[in-house]
Amino acid sequence: MGVKKATVRTTSKSVYRTCAALLIAPFVLLGCASNTAPVSMQFAAKTDAAKYRRVAVLPFDGDGGAKATVDFESMLSSVRYEQRPYFTIVDRQQLLNVIGELALQRSGLVDPRSASKIGRLTGAEALYGGTVVIAPIAYKYSTESRTVCPKDKDKKCFTTQVRCTTKTARFELTPRLVEVTRGTVVYSETKVGLASSYRCDDQATDDPEQVLLAKAAASAFQQAREDVAPYEKNVLVKFQSNEDGIDPQSLETFRGSLEFANAGRFDRACTQWGELARANPSSFALQYNLAVCDEVSGRLDSALVKYQQVDSTLTKPNPDVNAALVRVREGIAQQDKLKKKPGDPRASAPQATR
Repeated sequence: MGVKKATVRTTSKSVYRTCAALLIAPFVLLGCASNTAPVSMQFAAKTDAAKYRRVAVLPFDGDGGAKATVDFESMLSSVRYEQRPYFTIVDRQQLLNVIGELALQRSGLVDPRSASKIGRLTGAEALYGGTVVIAPIAYKYSTESRTVCPKDKDKKCFTTQVRCTTKTARFELTPRLVEVTRGTVVYSETKVGLASSYRCDDQATDDPEQVLLAKAAASAFQQAREDVAPYEKNVLVKFQSNEDGIDPQSLETFRGSLEFANAGRFDRACTQWGELARANPSSFALQYNLAVCDEVSGRLDSALVKYQQVDSTLTKPNPDVNAALVRVREGIAQQDKLKKKPGDPRASAPQATR
């Protein structure tokens, strides 16, 4: 006789989370794909560290300091603004030669006066240094219940426990910027990156420790990047499909324009919306969508005017209009910050791109 296998009914929290994700995911994907446009907007750096454009990167201290030095320099080198590098990075070999000439020990590099000397000899406006702390992977153990039902119907189901493990990686990055002229620290922030995985003994493998550490480090570096340089962030811009106020003869064209927009073809959708709006001036959707066209193209001032005009026709607040007004005003404020950034003769209004 063959051995009868038991059926395991999983009632764990992790499975509940998985099922919920699977149930919700189609609607999330539909929401992202239907009547919304992802737009990449450029934001000003969160601190004044960004005004120092010619910089050198000194060796970082701590666990993984050598790699962090290279990664931080690479991060700065990758920043582009108006299709050109945002930072000018002092050549590493030149920097090492200067450090050697000054006979500075590693401990002396963190002294603002020494940093000032290095800056003057390399032509840098400011120097980055800092520390890295990599915490040991933290393990947290728990249990989850499983209901096991034997194939033999004469036997009752029973509950058993399985061990589960949460692994968490922690990466602390503290960049430090010294202004050469004054020899003073003008920026120093600790950024903490965390990454976790959760797995029970009866489930598939989870992320290895090195993968978790890489994710934690990437989070910390991204936080630092937003502090010291302009950065891009994707926002979802919603367009309207309401057919109220549209002549029946225009409906087929309107529905086709939505298909173009959902396919990312705003060149066609916006042309059609413009033509339809002239024939259907009372359509809320068409007037709103013309504002979307300006926003997607980066013409934020014009988009704001159009959204305000749409808002003035409403008899009660509309959540999509409210969100659009907030979003565009924030975008304009960020553009103004970038224009006014000191020490940037090339600065001009950034463009939003699809």
